[in-house]
Amino acid sequence: GPVEVWMTLMENEMKASLWGIAKKGVYEYAKASSRTEWLKTQIGMVALVGSQIFWTYEVEDAFRAVKAGSKRAIKNLATKLTLDLNKLVELVRTDLDSQTRKKVNALLIIDVHGRDIVDMFVRESVLNAKEFAWESQLRFYWDKDIDNCVIRQCTGSFQYGYEYMGLNGRLVITELTDRCYMTLTQALTFKLGGAPAGPAGTG
Repeated sequence: GPVEVWMTLMENEMKASLWGIAKKGVYEYAKASSRTEWLKTQIGMVALVGSQIFWTYEVEDAFRAVKAGSKRAIKNLATKLTLDLNKLVELVRTDLDSQTRKKVNALLIIDVHGRDIVDMFVRESVLNAKEFAWESQLRFYWDKDIDNCVIRQCTGSFQYGYEYMGLNGRLVITELTDRCYMTLTQALTFKLGGAPAGPAGTG
């Protein structure tokens, strides 16, 4: 048959397969004895998206705890995230196979960024999920109503794409890349497009 037909079918099957694998991975995270053991059993992209879903949940749970009267909830979360980061650092120093090492390296970059955001919340007394400092972050959720991963930033809301990525390297996340993401998500919200341009590595 026509190539566009079977390629479309293959793409649909890829998305359906990765949705099932991601859903299983997210639910296993909640039941896992430790995050490092969970990481070893997941494919790279599920390890990243699952970690970001639970980071979002932990931050919003800390905001709920603050609202309920626990004034140190954000500080306690910052301490926990630093401990999680240190465990990954310890893991990357052990004798890992190349695939697990790539997963841990990518997750370290995500974790450093997540820890830095929460540290900023502590410094600037961000205590509410409605504040722009939190609304402007790239936030990952597993929406039970539609049984899918949803990504939100400011007014934008998008379903996760489930495009197989393999174990790609991960760009270090800076204030500039954060602004790029925010610009692109807002453009997509208004049915526009966008493409970062410029010589690589120059900022």
